[in-house]
Amino acid sequence: MKQAEELAASSSGGLDNSLTLNNRIEKVVARGGETAEEPREGGQENVFVERRGDYCAVCRWNMAQFSRVKARALWSRYFEVGGYDCRLLVYPRGDSQALPGYLSIYLQVMDPRGSASSKWDCFASYRLIVVNQRDEAKSIQRDSWHRFSTKKKSHGWCDFTPSSTVLDPKAGFLVNDTVVVLAEILVLHESVSFSRENELQPIAGPMPEVLSGKFLWKVHNLSLFKEMIKTQKIMSPVFPAGECNLRLSVYQSSVNGIDYLSMCLESKDTDKSVVTERSCWCLFRMSVLNQRAGMNHMHRDSYGRFAGDNKSGDNTSLGWNDYMLMTDFVSPEVGYLVDDTAVFSASFHVIKESSGFTRNLGTVGGRSNVRKSDGHQGKFTWRIENFTRLKDILKKRKITGLCVKSRRFQVGNRDCRLIVYPRGQSQPPCHLSMFLEVTDPRNNSADWSCFVSHRLSVVNQRSEEKSVTKESQNRYSKVAKDWGWREFITLTSLFDQDSGYLVQDTVVFSAEVLILKETSIMQECTDHEVDSSVSKSEAGKTVNRGTFTWKVENFLAFKEIMETRKIFSKFFQAGGCELRIGVYESFDTLCIYLESDQSVGTDPDKNFWVRYRMAVVNQKHSEKTVWKESSICTKTWNNSVLQFMKVSDMLDPDAGFLTRDTVVFVCEILDCCPWFEFSDLEVIFLSKYAPKNNISFYIDCLYVFDLLCLTCNKLLSYRSMN
Repeated sequence: MKQAEELAASSSGGLDNSLTLNNRIEKVVARGGETAEEPREGGQENVFVERRGDYCAVCRWNMAQFSRVKARALWSRYFEVGGYDCRLLVYPRGDSQALPGYLSIYLQVMDPRGSASSKWDCFASYRLIVVNQRDEAKSIQRDSWHRFSTKKKSHGWCDFTPSSTVLDPKAGFLVNDTVVVLAEILVLHESVSFSRENELQPIAGPMPEVLSGKFLWKVHNLSLFKEMIKTQKIMSPVFPAGECNLRLSVYQSSVNGIDYLSMCLESKDTDKSVVTERSCWCLFRMSVLNQRAGMNHMHRDSYGRFAGDNKSGDNTSLGWNDYMLMTDFVSPEVGYLVDDTAVFSASFHVIKESSGFTRNLGTVGGRSNVRKSDGHQGKFTWRIENFTRLKDILKKRKITGLCVKSRRFQVGNRDCRLIVYPRGQSQPPCHLSMFLEVTDPRNNSADWSCFVSHRLSVVNQRSEEKSVTKESQNRYSKVAKDWGWREFITLTSLFDQDSGYLVQDTVVFSAEVLILKETSIMQECTDHEVDSSVSKSEAGKTVNRGTFTWKVENFLAFKEIMETRKIFSKFFQAGGCELRIGVYESFDTLCIYLESDQSVGTDPDKNFWVRYRMAVVNQKHSEKTVWKESSICTKTWNNSVLQFMKVSDMLDPDAGFLTRDTVVFVCEILDCCPWFEFSDLEVIFLSKYAPKNNISFYIDCLYVFDLLCLTCNKLLSYRSMN
């Protein structure tokens, strides 16, 4: 028995709420020969079916002596809808998945034409109702849809409603010891076809993965579902595409008050026991076929990586809410809906790929001294076969800006993957573009970040030393989650048969990733918390202060990087400006600096004078912690480098600065205030005031004088301390 897939939305499902007995009604007798326990002791059950065409029916099941039922499960007689045998299952005290005290109700569908081993499936939209026999408006109803099959014959709700509600004589559900359950059922009348494209069939052995194909889905009774698709969806049978099983879904959406036909391609993991973490990258075209001769079909192209489930963060559904106007789709003159039949199709191309990941093996850029157990370093290799064919499809369909994303791999508890643009990001296409994407699966907030050193390569498969390799260090975040190069390698070089990058129509990409293991905290100080290091003249003044502590826990892994590049912390806020710590090595000397955020989006006119002191913490002897003081002006002189100690001395195990591969940096903001250049003062003096506005001009002069005094006071104070 399957657990319910309960829906928040409720719809009419294309059926009337009332049970009209004037139509064709029949009392159904038992069918089939399923062996099971007798559903009840004594009493008689009555099942009445009202048919509303071949694919629509309403079943009324009167369950007498309900309060005295001792059987765990009750089931109705079979009744036929759309060529399938249907019956209702009721667990008066709930099934094994139900909460205590709840009633469970399911719809079960069987194919009478096949054996237990044959494969079949059908799509049905249904509504289950426990009827309030005194006031039908108080009846309890649930709507859902499901594709029933050999493996999934039952669908419904384990927690349909509390049993106490149904058994309460005053509630109106139990009358004369009888409970009435209604089932309104719509079965989709459909036909499908599937064909592989441009693939050779094997003479012997198992069938290979389907990499290209076309799926055709005809729906022959769409009008029966016209109300249902406003809140639910109809789904096709699944078809194979690479490692995944895909299906079409069709529904109606309102976009800006306009009704659209919506279409999407969904992944459906039908067999979780075979392959874990199913995934495939797919270029696809979804179509609504015009059934009138000479008329144009509707096509839309898209692409993406599908996964069997959304645990890995990949897509389980891709498509369009605004695929086409609903008025165009249903119009008899246009030709998409003819004789209540619509034809949908999906053609697809899946890349043939393989990938591998090794953790903490080798070094990134020749780096050593990496602890084997920290999990913050790894190498990912990605092979894409039939690469020329992918390029040709993109060129033929005139698709620009398309990117192919690899499977995810994890380094330092972060999800990483490669992003490749086979035809680049510029027009005309001249280069292949390549990026590394890093995300944090544990943190959906906007303030996460991590520092990453990455080395990306297009591997030369004939001479590895000729591989095109580029290396960089960047801080990744939610707003900057991918870094790389728009012009990684020229397409001319890539597709040159003699270059070694394309061998047997296969291209190999690799990414060596090293993530900084770090923690940081900003401790804000109140105006009256004045450290003993601050001069007495500063005591009692209102100052913007705070202490930022940055702990690097795999320092040795980045030592060789810091010889030619730098590592830097995330930004922290102090006194209205964004600041961060940067660290590098120069001639065996540890250099540390403070810099402000100069990225796009920051206010270029904001200028702050910041006085600070920096420290490398001695973790064994705090009194030996080394402090140095300096200042910056965030716009005009952005950083001031402080030279601390010899790196070789710092790395001495007995020195206390490096403990368990961890180094702690501290930046204390002593003061922060707006900074004015003399050009700013001149602008104020030569302002728009005319000579007759003497009072205004005088007030401005006093204001400028105060600013000048404040600036001079800051400078004199800083000079006296040094």
